[in-house]
Amino acid sequence: MAITDSLPPADRVNALLDDGLRMLITSIVDNAGITRAKSVPAHRLRTAVRDGIGLSPVFAVMCTDDGITSSPMVNGPVGDNRLMPDLTAAAPLGPDHTVYWAPADQLSQDHQPVDICQRAALRRQEERAIAAGLDVKLGFELEFTVFTGDPGDPKVATLGPAYGVLPTLKLEDFAVDLLEALEAAGVPAEQLHPEYAQGQVEVSLPPASPVTAADQSQLARLVVHRVARQHDLLASFAPITVAGFVGNGAHIHFSATLNGVPFGDDGGPSEHARHLIAGVLEELDGLTGVLAPSVVSADRRVPGNWAGAFACWGPENREAALRYVPGSITSRPDSANCEIKIGDPSGNAYVSAAAVLASALTGLERKAVLPAGLNHDPASYAPAELERMGVRRLPLTLDDALAALERSTVIRSALGEAIVDPFLAVRRHDAESIGSLPLEDRVRALRWRY
Repeated sequence: MAITDSLPPADRVNALLDDGLRMLITSIVDNAGITRAKSVPAHRLRTAVRDGIGLSPVFAVMCTDDGITSSPMVNGPVGDNRLMPDLTAAAPLGPDHTVYWAPADQLSQDHQPVDICQRAALRRQEERAIAAGLDVKLGFELEFTVFTGDPGDPKVATLGPAYGVLPTLKLEDFAVDLLEALEAAGVPAEQLHPEYAQGQVEVSLPPASPVTAADQSQLARLVVHRVARQHDLLASFAPITVAGFVGNGAHIHFSATLNGVPFGDDGGPSEHARHLIAGVLEELDGLTGVLAPSVVSADRRVPGNWAGAFACWGPENREAALRYVPGSITSRPDSANCEIKIGDPSGNAYVSAAAVLASALTGLERKAVLPAGLNHDPASYAPAELERMGVRRLPLTLDDALAALERSTVIRSALGEAIVDPFLAVRRHDAESIGSLPLEDRVRALRWRY
């Protein structure tokens, strides 16, 4: 059911209760990329929407291993924020509509926005884009791995072939129920198919405004986990789920019209699109620290994995970090977009989208110049030729990616120190605590975090 902005808060609550709600799950995504949730029963829904739900600010420095670190901006157990469920984005998680989910904004006890709220940071960049005359659309492609058995000894649910009909048929019942559940939740999938690795599946979500798109990515992940459980399956969105396998990506597609001018046409990206893409290209090193920030992300982001190992762009070039997609001739120009290949599901979708949007907008404001696109695999060029073309490898380690993020004035300014400093503290804790372990141990440590 649709809960619209036009309804007063009390009427939104009534609509959900009348629809059969018995429990509301509300969640944020922390700086470890982990979804943290609180739930309220039906009889507490009005109170939760009026007063918010208590949450310690220390959640901003909770780490992947559930340890708690500190930063200059956030430290210690003192203080309290309020989680405010956004009922305009509420969605049912099953056909009986007894359990609903809603994303939450983080407010102070005086119900003022707090600097550590990642969803608010994305909303600021969305408003910045609107003020510039842009109508921005983002779409997430999410990859995950399906397992059978016990979490302590999981087995991949399918053995290939890659993109094959056999794994499609093996997961047919799960796939049908998943597509129906996503549709019922208001996130109709555009595509669902087996991916390259054994047990790997990709779901493509519809384009939407930035905040809505990030909300949809979190909702879709929740629905995937829920439907998998119903089929005695396990799902993992970790960047690498089996050592030696191609990892899971979380690709972001973005496009924007400018005062009605489309993102591209038969000749390629339009003028404003070139500036937007150039802005993202210039910030790719720092963006790697945001979009691919886990202790296994660099192991996934290698040449040959279609994971964007090189800082470059190209029309339909799946080895470039930025792939320009003109779309089918029958759907142009509306289908033109740019895909960012470097991201994986360990990133926080709100922070990732905010950083991407800020980089693109800065490129537009500066009229950044987009270099020539690559029409071949960047790994096929000699190092000297790559240097001549200005193409570089993106950070090879997590430490290097985080250092690039720390240096990025564009990203730091857009997100704010209250988000960036705790984010760096969390990810550096991960690097120090599990980053030096062998790959299999790092994979095992993250497999059931996402």
